[in-house]
Amino acid sequence: MGNRSLLTAAVLALALPAAAAIPEPAGLAAGLRAPATEEPSFMLSGNGAYIYQCRQSPLDPNAYEWGFVAPDATLYDGSRTTARHATVGLYESASDRSSTSGVVRSSQSAGATNLPWVLIRAQPLSENGLFANVTSIQRVNTVGGAAPTTGCGPDNTGAERRVDFRADYYFYKRRGTS
Repeated sequence: MGNRSLLTAAVLALALPAAAAIPEPAGLAAGLRAPATEEPSFMLSGNGAYIYQCRQSPLDPNAYEWGFVAPDATLYDGSRTTARHATVGLYESASDRSSTSGVVRSSQSAGATNLPWVLIRAQPLSENGLFANVTSIQRVNTVGGAAPTTGCGPDNTGAERRVDFRADYYFYKRRGTS
């Protein structure tokens, strides 16, 4: 391996979260567990806001509700910015431009003011980098982020509100892959 290849390998190794044995998060309902063929590969802490918009209810034209618009979160490995979650269902690496998309498989309530814990089926959009081979994502240990329950009505239709949250994100890969 040439000096340039060694340097590239070293830079990529520094860009990835620490590779230590990562235990599955505690307190999961059975439906939130990743398939047995997968194992936790890395964990990132998220901090940001969920953005909601005041809208007329699709079920009752006389009612108004806060509808989810988008996340706006930064994901960290310790204190280092590692990724962004700023588009519904998309996670993007800050260093290697890899990304993964996903859809929620199941959820578990985390209380009235907290985002639910979720298990997401992931589809990597990159063959290399942080999110290559990611098959599932768990969002757990949520604090905050739930939709507001008041303040939405005909006088402020279209208004947006940001609700701060934090959470842990566990990224899974098939056993034996890196």
